[in-house]
Amino acid sequence: MPLKGKISKQPRHKVFKANKDIFKTPAQAKAKAKKLGLKGIHSHGRGKEKVFMPGSSHQAYKNALKKK
Repeated sequence: MPLKGKISKQPRHKVFKANKDIFKTPAQAKAKAKKLGLKGIHSHGRGKEKVFMPGSSHQAYKNALKKK
């Protein structure tokens, strides 16, 4: 059975890396979290691919963007 809807041909990780609030260091993510009124940070990936984002969870980050 074929899938319905549009499917991105771009790999998911490349779409994710296009986000402007992804940082290589925890300090950068903490600074952005403070600007968004969030406490804490969360990470994605492992090893050399590990990145940091503002907010204690991805949902907290998304909620803060909605309030902006």
